[in-house]
Amino acid sequence: MQEENYTEDPKLESKYRRFEKLGTELKLPVFRTFLGMEVRNGDGDIIHSHRQRSHSWNRNAYNFLFSQMNAYGLTGTNLFEAGAISLRWTNGNIYPNGSGWGFKLVAGWDEAINVNERSASTGFLSDPGVTTKGIILGTNAFPESFEGHVLGAEIPNGSGAGQMDYAQSDLHSLNYDAPTKTLTDTLIRYINNNSGAEIGINEVALYGRVKFSSAGTGSVMFSRDVLASTVTVPNTGQLKVTYTIQLAYPA
Repeated sequence: MQEENYTEDPKLESKYRRFEKLGTELKLPVFRTFLGMEVRNGDGDIIHSHRQRSHSWNRNAYNFLFSQMNAYGLTGTNLFEAGAISLRWTNGNIYPNGSGWGFKLVAGWDEAINVNERSASTGFLSDPGVTTKGIILGTNAFPESFEGHVLGAEIPNGSGAGQMDYAQSDLHSLNYDAPTKTLTDTLIRYINNNSGAEIGINEVALYGRVKFSSAGTGSVMFSRDVLASTVTVPNTGQLKVTYTIQLAYPA
């Protein structure tokens, strides 16, 4: 089955490409992100495959990136708005709240991350059955929002009605293309439907576990993509979700 490419419109895609080219020429880092969805039925046949732009990085992602690039901690107690370097957990809590100031992306609930570690427990990778970090699915199709902090209707892990079995994330697949000076990282997670009925996917998110200096560790949503149309996974079917993140280095 041939993979379909979903874009909002050709003019918008043209803008993406011009922007990426300018970033390379002007020596400004411009990330290219894509979301891929591949569905197989119970017989292993591919019944759906598409690839789309992922452009829904939210305020959490921007604040985290700014903080890391500037080695600067959280500011703006209990504020999640422009000018405040804060993060909002999926449970709605906002930090800093007077107790936690520094923060970092971690492996699990309590571990400090080892930047040299490459395992299914680090960053946006996740262990089997875990839905507090990694690639997570949902059924709600409400519009993407820069202020969004949680999926509209998260699909829980399991084999019961409305549930899906989340497999362990694949390890990072890193590739460098010398002619274009492009570094590519691929994140993959398989999710199986053993619920007894088909399930329609409308939203996909990237969750990370973030540790705060004195406020504990919580789940933070960095990205939420709404699909152009519902992707249906039949009973006994499998969904492969792929996030491709690229960065082209200047000449």
